[in-house]
Amino acid sequence: MTYPTADDVYHLLERYEQPLMSAHLKAWDRLVSNTAWPTLTFQRTASSMMHDFIVQEAGIVLDELPGIRRIPHDKSVRYLVEDKLLFRFKRGTRKGLGSNIDTQANHDFIDAEVNLLGVSPIWKVELLWYSNRFQTKLDRVEVSARDGKRRLWAYTIGNEPDIAALPLDLPIGPAAPAQGLITIKPKPKTAENEGEE
Repeated sequence: MTYPTADDVYHLLERYEQPLMSAHLKAWDRLVSNTAWPTLTFQRTASSMMHDFIVQEAGIVLDELPGIRRIPHDKSVRYLVEDKLLFRFKRGTRKGLGSNIDTQANHDFIDAEVNLLGVSPIWKVELLWYSNRFQTKLDRVEVSARDGKRRLWAYTIGNEPDIAALPLDLPIGPAAPAQGLITIKPKPKTAENEGEE
């Protein structure tokens, strides 16, 4: 079995990067603006909500584009790009792999030898989203190839998704010290301090 290279996949997905980033950013905004989000007890609940929001947002931005086809699967969706590349959405783990429940369907997807659609060859990759460690922002979205529990390669898509910004422009160089803002007045002369100097 030949694995796709990062370049192969990049060239297929390049024209879809902007809508893919848009789907992830809008999904993240929906997650963190949800009133239940701060009270969630389990990380998996937030991950499930984020996954659902990504699938919904992806449907809006991807489903009508040429060269890409939505394939409903069990409790999720996959997308087929130009009949060559199949991808799915997952939360990324510390090991750089998609977070998955151990099912036969998952084994079939992550095993490069398994032909899922009966069309050969189909490359399979995951789009992984990562929050920062405080879970206050979407940190990055990666395209990742794997074979089983082994990560083959990954690359980050889109611009840096950190949309937090300072409210004003900072100076590029050091500012000149302010002149004349503070005036030091001499002490008034009194009988007690006349001899000091």
